[in-house]
Amino acid sequence: MRLGRAICVSLDEGVCRVVADALTSAGLTVEHATSIPADVTGAVAVIVDRATRLAAPTVLRGLSVPVVVVGDDLDDDGLITLMLEGPVSHLVRDPGDPQLQITSEKLATGDMFGLEKYVSPGVAVGERLIKTDSDKRHAIDEVCAWAEAIGARRPVVARISSVVDELVMNALRESDGDLRRRARGAVLRWAKDDGTIAISVGDRFGTLRQHDVLDHVRRARVEKGRPQSLAESQGAGLGLYLVLANVASLIVNVTPGEQTEVVCLFDLAASSKRGAIGSGVRSLHVFQMVGT
Repeated sequence: MRLGRAICVSLDEGVCRVVADALTSAGLTVEHATSIPADVTGAVAVIVDRATRLAAPTVLRGLSVPVVVVGDDLDDDGLITLMLEGPVSHLVRDPGDPQLQITSEKLATGDMFGLEKYVSPGVAVGERLIKTDSDKRHAIDEVCAWAEAIGARRPVVARISSVVDELVMNALRESDGDLRRRARGAVLRWAKDDGTIAISVGDRFGTLRQHDVLDHVRRARVEKGRPQSLAESQGAGLGLYLVLANVASLIVNVTPGEQTEVVCLFDLAASSKRGAIGSGVRSLHVFQMVGT
């Protein structure tokens, strides 16, 4: 049984073929088009390539379904500007990346949460509940020791430490001033398969927005990585400039007002060299579901 219909818009036959394979594997029926259809009613998603994105940004902004851009990257300020607000909420730099299939499945089923989707089935997953700064320090030490034990290179371990520190700090900051929320804490989880380390931090607040994520990409590029002041930013948006500088993929899952989960993927064999903020990111996703 098919999970729904997705539309692939591209003039490139190679891109169409690769995208169709991913969508079909995700259980979707694929409709091909050379331009963005006037009516996308009932579609799970519209997948477009860079050429289509450049040709029709205004049309894309007006769509009523999620848009996935493939074959593009965050070095282009035009893409960042387009993604500041939905529906353009997903970037997969390589159309052949397995994340296109994963993204399509999540959009079709509405099953967003869980880092297990980004590693091989059956791998062990570590988990810690963090409520205090002391908990955070112990958790970072534990995850870094684990990463070293599985053979992660020193630069990768350093990136993991920085990212966990930022994400947990943001989650705990969200709960400040409300003891009941602080008691819920943040949930840190980690896992690996042959080539990827997945780290996630979840909280029960659901305040992170797509605009927060992309605004930090934009600011990081303009300001060369300098963080915003507390007065300029809100909640979990703080520190995303640093997270994006250190990950291969960033996935944000949000049920507004209820739950946020940030999943970061690291390449085990990553080089110690990094380019501009966001330039090393091979995929970026913001999944948002209406709260129940």
